[in-house]
Amino acid sequence: MQIVHPVADEWTEEYALYASSTERVLLTAPLATFLEAAVTDGLKPVLLTEAKASLSPFVAAAMRRSGGYWLVRDPSGVYDGLSGYRTDRVEDLWRRSGTDRPRLPGYQWDPERVSGRYGVLLFDVHAHTRAEADVSVGPLAETVLTGLGGDLPQLWGPAEPLLAPWDPAAVTAAVRERMPVSPVLHAWRPGSYLDLDVARTRTGLLHHVKGGVTHGLYPRRLDRVLATATRALTDVADQHQPTIAFVSLSEMDAGLYTRPTGSFPEVPLAVLIGPRGVHDLGLDIDALSADHDLTVLGRSRTPSLLVRFSRPDVGLWAQLLAFAHDIGPQKIATAVGMDG
Repeated sequence: MQIVHPVADEWTEEYALYASSTERVLLTAPLATFLEAAVTDGLKPVLLTEAKASLSPFVAAAMRRSGGYWLVRDPSGVYDGLSGYRTDRVEDLWRRSGTDRPRLPGYQWDPERVSGRYGVLLFDVHAHTRAEADVSVGPLAETVLTGLGGDLPQLWGPAEPLLAPWDPAAVTAAVRERMPVSPVLHAWRPGSYLDLDVARTRTGLLHHVKGGVTHGLYPRRLDRVLATATRALTDVADQHQPTIAFVSLSEMDAGLYTRPTGSFPEVPLAVLIGPRGVHDLGLDIDALSADHDLTVLGRSRTPSLLVRFSRPDVGLWAQLLAFAHDIGPQKIATAVGMDG
C-alpha cells in the first residue's frame, strides 16, 4: 500500500521535502504547516522550486527560523538555491561542501559590479512590556518601520496571501488567542514586510518584530543607511522597553523577493542593548567607548546602549565581533541564558 504524507512530497528519516511549481513562492498555509511539521518531527525541511522561482520575504524568513534548505532545478540539474552549486542528492545540501561542482550562472559575486537591486534595512527587535489588559502589539512594529523610513503596514495575516487591513487591535486579539506563545503573524506593504510574535515571560510580555524596509538602490556609501538605523533604534529606546535590537543592510530585488542568484552579503549597521542587557552584561561603558562608536540613551540609572559599526575600512562584521569579544563571550552566554 502506498503511504501518502499529509504535508510533504518526499520524506525520509533525515529530511522532509516540499515541492513548489509556482514562479513566486508564498508562505501559504500548506507550506507553513509543512515547515512546522518538519521541525516538530525533527526533520530537515527542504523546499524544492524551479530555478526561475523566487521566495517571498515571509518564506525566506520562515525557512531561516526552521533551519530549512532550498533546492532549485532547471533542465541541467538540481542546485543549492543559496550557493548555486549542483547537488546529486538532497543530502548534499548539508553533507557536501567545496566548489568543485557545476554552478548556476549569476552566483559569482563581484563587489565592483553595478547593482540594479535594492538595499534593504533588515531589523530584529525584542522589547518588553507588562502583561496588562490594554497592551497592544502594534506600536513597536510601527515605530521600527517608520523609523527606518517605511510606512505603516497595509495588510496582515497568519499566512500568505495577506488579506486583512492592518489593524493593531485585530492583531493583538489574534496574539492573545494563542498565548503564552503566539504564532508568527505577518504584515506587509509595498517596500516593507515584518514578522511579529509575542511570548509571556516571568515578568511580562516579550514582543518580537523582524523584517525589512527597502532603502533605494544598494548604497556605495553607508553614511545614509547608518544614520537611518541610528534614528530608528533611538526611537525604539525612547518609546519602548527594548531588550535588544539589531539593524543590518542586505540586498534584495525591488519586491523584497529572494531569487536564486548571488548578492552582496548582509552586513551589520547597529545594535541597541536595552537597560536589562546593560545591567545583566555588567557593561563598562567608559571602557567600551574607548574602542567603539557608542551612544548612551535613556535614563542615567537605566541606560540603553547604542553601538554603531561605522568604520567600513575596518570591516563591519569585524567591528561586531570585536565588540562581542570586549564584552566577553561568557557574559553574553549568561545574559541570554546559554551558560549551561
